[in-house]
Amino acid sequence: MSWVISSGEDRGLAQGAISTVVIKNHAMSLRRLARSSGLGVAVVLGVALATSGAACRGGCSRPAVVESPAARAVAWFPAEARIVLSIDFARLRAAPLWAALGALATADPSDQQKIEELARRTGFDPLKQVDSLTVAFPEEARTQGGMGVILRGRGLDESRLIAYVRDQVAGQGDDLFSVRRAGRTLWATRREPTTAGFFVGDGVLVIGTGGWAERMADLSSKGAAPGPDGGGSASANAPLVHLIERADPARAVWGAAIVPAATRAALAADPKVPAAASINRMALGVEAAAGVDARLIADLATRAEAEEMARQVGAALLAAKRSPQVMLLGVAPYLDGVAAHVSGVSCEVTVHLSPQQTTDAIERLRAFVALARQGAIPGFPRAF
Repeated sequence: MSWVISSGEDRGLAQGAISTVVIKNHAMSLRRLARSSGLGVAVVLGVALATSGAACRGGCSRPAVVESPAARAVAWFPAEARIVLSIDFARLRAAPLWAALGALATADPSDQQKIEELARRTGFDPLKQVDSLTVAFPEEARTQGGMGVILRGRGLDESRLIAYVRDQVAGQGDDLFSVRRAGRTLWATRREPTTAGFFVGDGVLVIGTGGWAERMADLSSKGAAPGPDGGGSASANAPLVHLIERADPARAVWGAAIVPAATRAALAADPKVPAAASINRMALGVEAAAGVDARLIADLATRAEAEEMARQVGAALLAAKRSPQVMLLGVAPYLDGVAAHVSGVSCEVTVHLSPQQTTDAIERLRAFVALARQGAIPGFPRAF
């Protein structure tokens, strides 16, 4: 879906640009988690293979209640969380398109081998048993170092998974150790002690970096007193919770972001995306059944700025349809399903792909990935 929103001349859609900046700002933390001596093996495999003022419309003053689905989704994350992304794999597996997505995820024999080895040794197959994955970041993850991951699934056997990870890190000259916190057993490696994970029964795995694991242990333990580092839950952050409500946590994929001031400042210095510098908040919701329907909401400071962003999106779509790369990929017709309109101070971009277009897009993506692995994509630089 990301190429639809971010395609265009110089990849200049404003929404795509700000999404790219936000992702780049936090990708380093995610990669650090993935490299943390094997502790995040189960999570990384599951991810890689699946892989505001007026904008609140008067609702920001309402208290966030943990009983709401939106508040529950972030109840275990620390109050500093500003960006949240969630994928409902159980819902995706029930969709007709999952068979094609699953085939794409296992197209690489080495990936398939890793999954089979993990399943054999631990009884856990991420493609079949991960039900959902939610990731949250603070405003400046690169400088603060914090982030959190909540993986929900079935058959998470702590003893077998820990034994597997212990063998993986031992091969790298490292070892695991554990500490108790708020009734949870936190596991970490000697080399990366600030990245830790814990299990909640056989259905939840939580991983945190930069002190978030300890705080998430406190927040996830019923009746547990706040830890020595204090801090509350992101469920008390009304603007974030209401953004999640607008994204709709019942959707297969959803995301919410209170855009950091540093990101807006960086965008303000980029002449290609002047309107994006005014984005305060973003919400994304994607439903995938036979086809795909997505909605990206960008809250700006004024209606005039929202109208300008919608105009830029429209212009970028026209440019994208004439792009040689887009024409080469054969995806120009899909752009007819992309539209932008203004609602108050928000610019909303909607994407609709029919079942046939969705199937065709996945097949094209599979071919594209195969060529990328060979380092030869016609019409694209080799470094693409």
